Amino acid sequence: MVRDISAEPLFPTTDIQGDILVGLLKKSEKWVFFRIQDTEKFRVFLRGLEITSMQDCLDQRAAVAAGRAAGSTGLLPTPGLNIAFTRAGLETLGVDGLVQDSEFGRGMAASSARLADPDPRGWDILGPNEPVDGVFLVAGATEAEVNGTIALRLAPPAANGWSHVRTETGTVRPDPVAGHEHFGYADGVSQPAVRGRIAPGVPLDPTLGPDQDQADPGRDLLWPGEFLFGYPGQDPFGADFTVQGTVAEPPVELMRNGAFLVFRRLAQQVPEFDVAVKEAAAAIDPAASDAASADLLGAQMVGRWKSGAALINAPRHDDPTVADGTPGVNAFEFGGDREALACPWAAHIRKAYPRDDVRHDTSPAEDEVAGAEAFTQSHRMMRRGIAFGPELTADEALDGETVEQRGLLFACYVTDIDDQFEFVQAAWVNADDFSQPGSGVDPIIGQGGAGLPFLGAAPFSKQAGRKPQLGFDRFVHMQGGEYFFAPSIPAISELGK
Repeated sequence: MVRDISAEPLFPTTDIQGDILVGLLKKSEKWVFFRIQDTEKFRVFLRGLEITSMQDCLDQRAAVAAGRAAGSTGLLPTPGLNIAFTRAGLETLGVDGLVQDSEFGRGMAASSARLADPDPRGWDILGPNEPVDGVFLVAGATEAEVNGTIALRLAPPAANGWSHVRTETGTVRPDPVAGHEHFGYADGVSQPAVRGRIAPGVPLDPTLGPDQDQADPGRDLLWPGEFLFGYPGQDPFGADFTVQGTVAEPPVELMRNGAFLVFRRLAQQVPEFDVAVKEAAAAIDPAASDAASADLLGAQMVGRWKSGAALINAPRHDDPTVADGTPGVNAFEFGGDREALACPWAAHIRKAYPRDDVRHDTSPAEDEVAGAEAFTQSHRMMRRGIAFGPELTADEALDGETVEQRGLLFACYVTDIDDQFEFVQAAWVNADDFSQPGSGVDPIIGQGGAGLPFLGAAPFSKQAGRKPQLGFDRFVHMQGGEYFFAPSIPAISELGK
């Protein structure tokens, strides 16, 4: 069926904050966490605050693309500023009717048991030790540009009614690993595509392949209510993922055209990860299990090679023809590998986005597959993370021990914290029986104790009985986080009244 663009929502692109559906352009980003100290001064400040809109981000991306097409190699200035508030921050500004008995209302620390997070009393940032009212997201092409935006739009704090709590700084890693996280794997490869128009007849995500229900091959088009309040979302019980669900109504009217923002600082122990992968690969008994080089075992833990090529498309060797930046990077499902011989059930990308896997069933009927994918697509998140910390040093690599703090400033936008972010982390990532019994825990972002189980793959013998049974300590440590709400730009002005 041909895609009916006219049936998709028309976004008010100048009203929606830019980071939600498009993403602030960034090579550098600072998360400036704040408390509101003088409500009246802060209201005046909000009324004049220049927020980067969805339309601004679209215009910036068009300018960058035009510059590249013209052969320009220089960096264009792309200053960006968005803002989000905690429940406490919104209530300080007079927002009534917020549901306190909700994930957003209680805050991330209250969900620590469900998420298998560390005790919030020991968090390094945010949580009960460091309460905040909100955060400024400041992005740009360089750190100097980011600092300039802070100076021009946010300073001085006291005169504008807010106080600085802390700043977290993220930086896109340098070429040739730009876009890769610190373990070395391409990150953010499978972002959701979104149904909707940015102008009459102009889709936000155009159809570029033969499938009218996908943008790029393998990137299913989802209804925007998964990521933005006031729009239809996915139907988790639909016959397939194309079925339009109910409108994601905002908890209070002020939240229309806004979204919840999840933030977590995830520290990565890179040298320890590298050592563990090499040792585990060397310890596999080739008489009992399919052997794997360190590179292959690492790819099996992630579900992709460092290039971004998925194991489903490249089960034994990396393949640059289906790597990040190619049309085929997401052109796959897991249905052709239901026994997880190529890509382990517990591989990070399979845990976080199981595509057409069917829970506890490796021989499902066709209608069950379509229904399972509809359910899966109702739990997606719009991710906006960025790496933090310095590059791995030679001494750390040689000693196999982390000295410098580095990792990922994880961020995502959703309209249902419980059913999207928390569900994925608790019911999929941390669950050793998902998607199938004995799968193990996601070895990349799985939380819990040491010795997390992981069932590998068998791409050479193609015999399920030759999958290695492994166990890994955690190499990613959650150090703190919080739940925020990013209002629309008109709502921000309303908060300033």
